[in-house]
Amino acid sequence: MRIRAAQQDPELRTYWIQSLSNWTAEQLVLVDESAANERTGYRKCGWAPVGVTPSKSRPFVRSERWSLLPAYTSKGFMTWEIVHSSYTAQSFENFIENQLLPLCNPFPLEHSVIVMDNAPIHQSKVSTSLLLALMCSACKKCAIMLASC
Repeated sequence: MRIRAAQQDPELRTYWIQSLSNWTAEQLVLVDESAANERTGYRKCGWAPVGVTPSKSRPFVRSERWSLLPAYTSKGFMTWEIVHSSYTAQSFENFIENQLLPLCNPFPLEHSVIVMDNAPIHQSKVSTSLLLALMCSACKKCAIMLASC
């Protein structure tokens, strides 16, 4: 079975695919945060003989969370930040403004198209206005459509 997001907008998806085909790999900068703690690698499923429930004992303690926010290109990592907590809209904006944007170029040069998912921390008014100010006019339509979703 294939599961699709109920919020998926076919018009926006078509526009995105068309836009993507106009960019080169060298223009793209991909940004996506990830987090882990000591339980990240724990198995949630296991094998056991028929009729026997698999079990394993482990301590139930909340551990420290580490978050990683990389920006990478077709040539490798451009910049990254690791924090000892979760990212917020403010910490994400600080990363974009102070670490990533100084390394980016105006469109259509190399490293001029920033691609990110639609996580809530990416959708603050400051993030949207900051990125819109730097985008080419063709990309602004897509960003405005994304911001209104």
